[in-house]
Order: sequence, then C-alpha cells, then structure tokens
Amino acid sequence: MNKPILFIISITLCTALIIAIRFVGLEGQAKANVKRARSLPQAFDYARGTAPQNKTAQWVSISMGAPGSVITEADIDILPEPAQRYFRNAQVAGKNRISSFSVILEGRIRNGPTEPWMPLIMRQYNRLDNPARVVYLSSTKPPMKGIDSFLEGQGRMLIKAMDLIKVVDSKGPEMAISAFVTFLNDLTLCPLAYFSLPLKFRQIGSNSIELSMTYAGMAVSAVMTVDSEGRPVNWRSEDRYAEVKGRNLKDRWATPFEGSKEIAGLRIPEKGAGIHDYDGNPYIYVELDRIHSLVLDANSLPEDL
Repeated sequence: MNKPILFIISITLCTALIIAIRFVGLEGQAKANVKRARSLPQAFDYARGTAPQNKTAQWVSISMGAPGSVITEADIDILPEPAQRYFRNAQVAGKNRISSFSVILEGRIRNGPTEPWMPLIMRQYNRLDNPARVVYLSSTKPPMKGIDSFLEGQGRMLIKAMDLIKVVDSKGPEMAISAFVTFLNDLTLCPLAYFSLPLKFRQIGSNSIELSMTYAGMAVSAVMTVDSEGRPVNWRSEDRYAEVKGRNLKDRWATPFEGSKEIAGLRIPEKGAGIHDYDGNPYIYVELDRIHSLVLDANSLPEDL
C-alpha cells in the first residue's frame, strides 16, 4: 500500500476517533446525564407553598415557589438582614423563579498544594426543581476530561486521561453529600435559584448567614458572608469531604469570591476560588477567573467555546 493511501487512511481513522470520543466519550456521557436529569419528575410540591413563618424561631424558610412565579420584595423582606442585602444586590426581585440554569467557568486547578496548575474549563448544567448538577470538565495540559455530577441524590467524579484512560472514579455516600454541598454552592452563580428550593436561613453575624437544606436523606449547611453592599465574599461548609490518597477526609471547604459583574440581569461574583482544608493546612486548589455564559431555564449543557 502506497504512502498517500496510508496517510488518507490514518487521517480518516483519526477523524473517526475524534467524532467517536465526542459523542460516546465523556462529553457525550455528560450530555446524556443532562437528559437524564431533565427527564426526572419535580421533587418538590410547590402547590403546598412555604409554611407560615414562626417569628420567634431562629431559622427562616425561604419563600419557595414554582418555576415561573415572580420573586417579590415581600419574599426578600422575611429573610435575615444579610440575606436581604445579598438578594437586593443580586437584583432578583421582580424576576421569575427558574427550574434550571447553565454556565461556563474558566480558570485553573491542581491536585495538591505542591502539584502543578492545569488549565480548566467547566461547562455546567444545574436543575433545581429536582436537584441535579452535571459539570463537564476539560484540561489541555495534561489532556484530561471529566464529569462531576449530582443525580438523584448520588454524586460521582469521573476523570479520564485523553478521554480514554480512567484515573479517578469517586462515588459513594461521602461523594453524594459533597456533591450536594457543591450544588448549594453553585447557587451563588445564579441567585434566582435559591427561591426554587426548600432552604432555611438564619443570621449568625452582622454580615453572615447560615443556610441549610435537606434532600435525599442528607442535611447540609453552609455559611455565606457578604460585604456592606451585599456582594458575597466567602462561602464555607464543613459538610464536605476530600478524597486524599484513597481516603475520604472531612474538609473545611471554602470558596472566597472577588468582585461583581452583571450577567443575565443578575449580579454575581466576577471571580472565585476553592480551598481545601482537611488537615489544618488550607490551600487553594482551584481558581476561576472567568464566569460567563449564564443561561436561565437552560435545557442543555453549554456548548463548547
């Protein structure tokens, strides 16, 4: 067989492999996970509404409502003052509740405090009326693909080198509760999302609120701190785990934020980071310096850049 024919065959096979990876590799699997998430029935009975508030109680339930219903100033007024400040700055009043959103985040990530940084792109879909998140991760140096998911109360982190060789496949009860915490953390990317969920708030400082939610037999909480204008500056939870050398360790997880930007009519953080602290030596493991392409009531994973 002559060289030109061999070259054509090689190019054809490479093209076929690229197409196969795109549609049956992790990106195709991520899109299938989004379809699965969208096929699930609503998890919450919105027709019942939110129970009347007990003004003597420390916790206050958010005014959860069905997607499409309007968030009012009265819905915000019942919340602790730092939460009021946050939601007013985020510009949620007068807007409709949503059932889902999608967003793209870009930055860098590393596997440990002394490991090299890798470029990172996260294309993400979140459903709210049946809590789910599907994040398709990609890096070029080294070439890695991954799916970080929370579906039907189960969490999973699946990473493959070159979209072929499995290097991480984490699941189980610790991964489930960690994914649930991350799902709640995602709400800072789309503040309308809070009002579609059965959340509770309580004030624990002049600028801090604790939020809590129970779902699929799991109860988690976190503390969000805002500045004088209501912009989020930190979000932390001790309900998450970090997998370190095959062991699941309790993680004092935090995601500090910087700046503010307007997107899709909402004010959200301009930048964010992730901090692991499972041994008393906190370190930044992810930095996100581009948060963009927010879509409300999304139907799919965001398209490739």
